[in-house]
Amino acid sequence: MLPTAAGAYYALSRCEDSALRRLILALLRHDASPLATNESVAAWLGLSDVAASLAHLERAQALGLIQGFREVSKLPGVGVGDELHQLLPPLSSVGRALLVDWNGLALASCGLDVDAADALAALSADLIAVQLRHAARLAQHFGLDRHAWAAVDAFGSSRIGAWPLYVGAERLVLVLLGEPCLNQSEFLTLAWLLINRYG
Repeated sequence: MLPTAAGAYYALSRCEDSALRRLILALLRHDASPLATNESVAAWLGLSDVAASLAHLERAQALGLIQGFREVSKLPGVGVGDELHQLLPPLSSVGRALLVDWNGLALASCGLDVDAADALAALSADLIAVQLRHAARLAQHFGLDRHAWAAVDAFGSSRIGAWPLYVGAERLVLVLLGEPCLNQSEFLTLAWLLINRYG
């Protein structure tokens, strides 16, 4: 069992504790897709009530956040850094992307020259700082409890977007040029690698 790409995004796009997030993060912490048993699901959720644990598992399945496999899937042998560039292009409609820490340090990029990557890294760190300052008001007045920021064209299509990712104690930003394509197996692999490295 593993999360779907949507499940991985659900878990990494928020830092609040919830049963669904705990379940997904527990699945991502393994280096191979784990077998779900009544006991393992309860342990992943930190619950002693097996029935409640299975109810959370069923909810995650109904929401399309997790998926089962007949065969074991293994974490690819790709490291975080230079090798990561192969996972980033499919996440952007134009194949240009950047993974940045919240201090503005680029961890990986593709399709960008050094100056452009540095500029986008600095911009994304500033955007996240603004988000943190205004998060409570955005949630209170507009119901926006998840934030991604984008520069859009006249049609409302994203030209540059920044998606905060909460990975353990690390806070990262996925910067994508063009339209985002996060519902890809590469996003699940990226999340799996990041959780195993930082989370």
